[in-house]
Amino acid sequence: MSTVWRLVSWAIVPLIALLSLPFLAPDTYQTLLYAAQKYSYGTLFERFLPSSFSLPPRSETPLFFTSITHWSHFEKIAAIAVELATLGYPITFLTGRDYEGHVKNLHPNIKFSPFPGPSGLMAPEDIKTWLSMPPGPEQETFAVNAVMIQSTPNQHEALQAEFSKLRAKYEDSKPIILLSDQTALGALPVRRGARGIRPDTSIGISMAPLCLQSNDTQPFRSGKLPLVGPDARAKHWAAHLESQKEPHNKDTAEALERLLQKMGATDYKVPGYYQILNIAFDMLLTLGIPEFEFPRSDVTTKIRYYGAFDKVGRPDGDSLPSWWDDIAKAKKEGKKIIVVSQGTVAPVLSEIVLPTLAVLKDRDDVLVIASTVTVEPEDVSGLVVPENARVAKFIPYDILLPLADVLVSNGGYGAVQHALRLGIPMVVSGIGQDKATTNSIVQWSGVGLNLEVREPGAKKIGDAVGKVLADGSFKKKAMELSKHYKKYSVGKVFDKAVQDAVFDWKSKPYMPFVEKH
Repeated sequence: MSTVWRLVSWAIVPLIALLSLPFLAPDTYQTLLYAAQKYSYGTLFERFLPSSFSLPPRSETPLFFTSITHWSHFEKIAAIAVELATLGYPITFLTGRDYEGHVKNLHPNIKFSPFPGPSGLMAPEDIKTWLSMPPGPEQETFAVNAVMIQSTPNQHEALQAEFSKLRAKYEDSKPIILLSDQTALGALPVRRGARGIRPDTSIGISMAPLCLQSNDTQPFRSGKLPLVGPDARAKHWAAHLESQKEPHNKDTAEALERLLQKMGATDYKVPGYYQILNIAFDMLLTLGIPEFEFPRSDVTTKIRYYGAFDKVGRPDGDSLPSWWDDIAKAKKEGKKIIVVSQGTVAPVLSEIVLPTLAVLKDRDDVLVIASTVTVEPEDVSGLVVPENARVAKFIPYDILLPLADVLVSNGGYGAVQHALRLGIPMVVSGIGQDKATTNSIVQWSGVGLNLEVREPGAKKIGDAVGKVLADGSFKKKAMELSKHYKKYSVGKVFDKAVQDAVFDWKSKPYMPFVEKH
């Protein structure tokens, strides 16, 4: 009997303490309730909490999305917006007017709001200048300044107008939650002290490897693998300091600082343009998985991974080419399918696509599928389509890549992630934008070969494709990493981030809204 009473007392005493808590320690009681609510919303346990602690319905939680006017960014941001709109969130999507039609066709819960200024990625005069420049750091510096940095005031203006509308309609009864393409820095000025309405939560959406400085890694864009040894961390940090002096990094950082200062930011100094892309937000949600990223022991930024997209392609639907059935026939004959593409950012087809077609033309054990993406195949200078190859302008990766055995690419992060999700090994070669870093991770992770140059030439590509086909370790490692993507659902990750933001907003003590002037 004593054992029974002991068990009963163990249950009764905590229950009495819990029931007494609202009267004896109301602050502690409220804190516990908020903590319980955060981990119970969306579950059966939520119904047992007081109604005053429930979060507002998703249909009453407006969201703002921004994307630069570039397809490789827009298609991914749009896919995320559709996921959340399907859950009921009302969404205002801000981007250039070139994509107005696309935005309006995404989902009934998504409305379009334009950035002022150029309707597309650049002003016509900037496009002319950019096209006249040879590929390299100088051209990249011009593009970063024209596309990302100098577009910040227009984005800021558009966001402030939308934030003002929400405040005028709801005052402080709803949070301002911004989900932004990390390269769209329209909210950065107010976060750095400029006048205007600051969002309650800003969530950066990354579609690139991490840009963060770390004592555990080499500088972003260096393409170098992390060092090992007792002095590795010191060498890494010295390399970061040195990289800040490089013309591209120095010029982009100084251009951003000048702009922020001009816009009234009181804290306008930045550690670097690329670093700010990862730290300009309250939270960063990044494409991919942590297993396909250099380990960093000193990261303080709030980072969550969202895996990869199940479907990637133009929403208006592109018909399949007339030769599509040739792929199934080739696979039935035991041939390997080699997919080659250079994406949308650096479509100089003489760098990767044309050499791949040329070097593999005599192999009767492969079928090469090439996409030209930004130009019609008949308009490609020097294009010769061998008997063992097929070419089309565009084929959605979600249809094409499941049939592939090897991807040959310049290392666009979206393509790499899509291939990795499917367990497809790669041959990559590219050094612009984030590609040097992406391709070094491909090499480090063992899922492919990195040729480490902008134009590797036909022989290097052919040798690398042959090695990846012959050496099963690349396929094995790619399949191992692909299993990690099953843990992620893009929609669920972003919904959780938004609900956490709503919870944090509701948990804050009430402070009347006052716009900063």
